[in-house]
Amino acid sequence: MPRNASDKRDRLTAAAIELAYAQGFDRSTIADIAAAAGVPSGSVYYHFRSKDDVASAIAGALADAVVAESAGWDAAGGPRERLAAYIDAQVGAEGGRGSRVGAIALELRRQAGEAAEAGAAHRALVAWAAAQYEELGFSAEAAEARAMHLITGMEGAALMAAVLEDSTPIEREAAHLKRWVAATKV
Repeated sequence: MPRNASDKRDRLTAAAIELAYAQGFDRSTIADIAAAAGVPSGSVYYHFRSKDDVASAIAGALADAVVAESAGWDAAGGPRERLAAYIDAQVGAEGGRGSRVGAIALELRRQAGEAAEAGAAHRALVAWAAAQYEELGFSAEAAEARAMHLITGMEGAALMAAVLEDSTPIEREAAHLKRWVAATKV
């Protein structure tokens, strides 16, 4: 049974994400993306007019993934528990080396610039975390500042864990941030 067009677009986007992370977006050609997705090179242009369109699809898929994952964290209970669930998810991602979203978004920013909306996933993540802090009683401005601190801490720790090929940095930062979240008072 033939696959539908949206399935092919999804496979191409998933392949582009993997290649952007593994070898860099700039070094990933349309032919590489097609081969990784198991589709003929020419059919890529049916779904994406340019490589900038591929970058935009990657950025959109990463943002959608953050929104979907945050729905799982929302099931954890109150805002402190939800923030802790986010932290735990980051520690568990990529074999204890944190999420790849930051690395891929930076790669897109370098290579595709504004065309890709590279920060969409992180903006969604900060907005989600800020909503948790607002629920705890913080003003919108204070909630966003705390959310930015939390996400920055986890992203930086994920980068260190990936570079060092050691989960210790993200585990330590996660433990620190979980204590910080638990002790949060308005």
